[in-house]
Amino acid sequence: MSQQTTPLYEAARMLNLGPQKLYRALRSRKVLDNNNLPYRCYVQQGLFTSELKSYEHPTLGPKMYATPHVTDKGIEWLAKEFEVEITEASNNTAPEGATH
Repeated sequence: MSQQTTPLYEAARMLNLGPQKLYRALRSRKVLDNNNLPYRCYVQQGLFTSELKSYEHPTLGPKMYATPHVTDKGIEWLAKEFEVEITEASNNTAPEGATH
């Protein structure tokens, strides 16, 4: 049974917090480590996960990295921790028919 997760930067937008501000606050509260990955106790509580990704480095070859993701339970926890309301994530960045 796979659980839906949201990238932490997107959760920051849902909480109307700046991603950098949220990352900094979570590091200072010892929720994230210096690599912005959640500590095990928060993963075990079902609040956060890490997603492994890879990319092709031009000279070193394939490289792996991890990104922090937050569960629905984690988003609710963050909202309580930071005393903010959750808003829907907006997938539309420009109004329909807008041109550059």
